[in-house]
Amino acid sequence: MVRFLLTALAGLVLAEPAAAGAPDKFLALGTSSTGGVYFPVGKAICRLINEGRIEHRVRCVGYSTGGSVYNIQAVESGQLDIAITRADLAQQAYKGTGEFAALGPNRNLRAIANLYGQPVAVIVKADSGITGFDGMEGRRINIGNLGSGKRTIAELIFQVRGWSNDRFARVLELGTSRMGTAFCNGDVDILIEALGMPSGFYERMTRQCGGMFLSLPDRLVNGIRERAPFFYVDTIPGDHYPHNPRDVRTVGVKVVLITSTRVHPGAIGIVAQALLGDLKRLRAQNPVLQSATIETMLQEGIGIPFHEGAARYYQSKGLLKP
Repeated sequence: MVRFLLTALAGLVLAEPAAAGAPDKFLALGTSSTGGVYFPVGKAICRLINEGRIEHRVRCVGYSTGGSVYNIQAVESGQLDIAITRADLAQQAYKGTGEFAALGPNRNLRAIANLYGQPVAVIVKADSGITGFDGMEGRRINIGNLGSGKRTIAELIFQVRGWSNDRFARVLELGTSRMGTAFCNGDVDILIEALGMPSGFYERMTRQCGGMFLSLPDRLVNGIRERAPFFYVDTIPGDHYPHNPRDVRTVGVKVVLITSTRVHPGAIGIVAQALLGDLKRLRAQNPVLQSATIETMLQEGIGIPFHEGAARYYQSKGLLKP
């Protein structure tokens, strides 16, 4: 469907002949559900790329998708050209391990840049009586939709805790928007999510719906990091949200923009330039990007090779060693 829409868009929007040696290129960018942070960040990336479309002849179109796992598979199949996902999942897909063991290694997967970090958030109602993980069994929990990053985190938590679905009164599989509605309506007691901060979703869950974050116990933090080394110890700062006066200890993971070797190096070079050509402009696009630096985007948590087009641009600017 994405590919069909792009083909139609090509005929409607850019009817002029392409520049010699630089064919017009449309980039389909995969994000997440519209309630997630990937969605506005992906739209912002497309805006940056499209600002120069008259000169470089590359156009980016952002799409709502199932999330991190779906995006990796869609890049591999050719449905998407670039996509946002978690760094740990990208490495698993590249090596054919973890979530992607049954599919085998995807050696065509490539990185463009890290975008930001996202802490894992476990949310309950402040008046629910749930004060820790030992009080969760027998309640209603949302583990996220298939194909989403939150689903893989929920499964990881279940593994470390030794939980199965029958430990809970109900296990839901809702995406970000729908799970937020269910939580606010009192239809689910526990949410598991990982979003860049600040997040409009977390604002709503805490300010409008009485939610609070739970700290992850040491055993859970250590178990997650043993199974998934890309996760790092992180903190949700206190006093940022109602019902959360103290810092919340959790784990975090990097969010990365990925692509495939099949995508033209010239097009990916333009994406890299749009991202790192003017960091001040990038940071202004979305609050989660405000702390972006060369180091965080190119040196921290990159577990797969850079795309040839991105590497060429970074090396030409002295941002990456050959």
